[in-house]
Amino acid sequence: MGCLQVVTTMCMGWTKGPESFVVAGMARWEGRPKTPPLSWENAGQEAVLSPTTWLEEMDLAAEGLAGLQDAEQQDAAAGANDLARVREVLLQHAGALQMLFLLYTCEASTPIDAIHRMTLPQFKAMLQAAKVTSNTLPPDKLDELLAAVQNSQGALTRKGHTQSNTSGFDLADFIVALVHVAHTRFAAESFFTGPSNTLLSTKLLSMLQDCIFVHLFPELQRRVDKLRSSMTPAAQALLRKGRRLTEQVLERCQIKRVRSRVLQVDMRYVAKHLQRWGLLGKEFTLPELAPVIIFAKQLSTDPYRFMLHYQPLALDYDEFEKLLLGLAFLQARVRKRLDTFDEVLGELLDNVYKKAGVLLEQSDHQP
Repeated sequence: MGCLQVVTTMCMGWTKGPESFVVAGMARWEGRPKTPPLSWENAGQEAVLSPTTWLEEMDLAAEGLAGLQDAEQQDAAAGANDLARVREVLLQHAGALQMLFLLYTCEASTPIDAIHRMTLPQFKAMLQAAKVTSNTLPPDKLDELLAAVQNSQGALTRKGHTQSNTSGFDLADFIVALVHVAHTRFAAESFFTGPSNTLLSTKLLSMLQDCIFVHLFPELQRRVDKLRSSMTPAAQALLRKGRRLTEQVLERCQIKRVRSRVLQVDMRYVAKHLQRWGLLGKEFTLPELAPVIIFAKQLSTDPYRFMLHYQPLALDYDEFEKLLLGLAFLQARVRKRLDTFDEVLGELLDNVYKKAGVLLEQSDHQP
């Protein structure tokens, strides 16, 4: 009888008024999940590294950055200190740069499998939006610059000592390329003033402050800030109600089910499931999904406070829950139903739970 009561409430849907919400919200998915939990395969040990380890350990000299330092800097110690400062600047802003990397890779025409790699046109588009490129630093100059980045000894070491034929470049290439661009930009702008002893770290910080921060950060924050309105008390209560179902959905997004200390599912796998569930490509596009991913991954909406995450990006239970919350907010805004956002969230969760096979119809349980 208890189970029939739940199903009846779900079929009735949402009614108006705060009193009705409490009844429907608390009855929704009562006693669920009915599906058995997934069985785990090989339970192995997981090595836990910091998301910043790769950048902390990157050999900047092997990546070709030592060659960018001005010849007048004869002191080896000074050169090493300058490269150390370059690393500090990159680490300080790596979280925001990673999110910009995601934002510009997620074009409407980008295949889901490619959202962790940036193409040269996408890189040029970002630099143009940041007003880095100019008459003295034309976009064509970037072609040879990127070729040098990808063929450096450091890049070849990272990629197994072979030149990569894969289209585009990864986050590490992107980070190194920005330093090259900062050097080239400064050299182009100071062409008529003669040789300069300006430190490479100063050139990098100058480009970030004058271009990236000024022209890209405000729009990035605006797009993520919009999603904060989704975090209503009623929405939070509904998410708590469906939490175990949400966890089972994420578990089913894995390609291979392996026990780990903390479940992290590659965003590309999640995106493919969003596509199968009739959301990505129908309800919203990949460029619209990108800010929601950022909203899910970051605790703050301020790019200066963004944290660097493991790359390729992956979602844990909390982040996946936040992703669904943000997607429901997108739906409510498009459908002009922001005044009934909690209903839209409930409908989206119902749809996802059913499409993922963790919430079965009542008829599936009857003998």
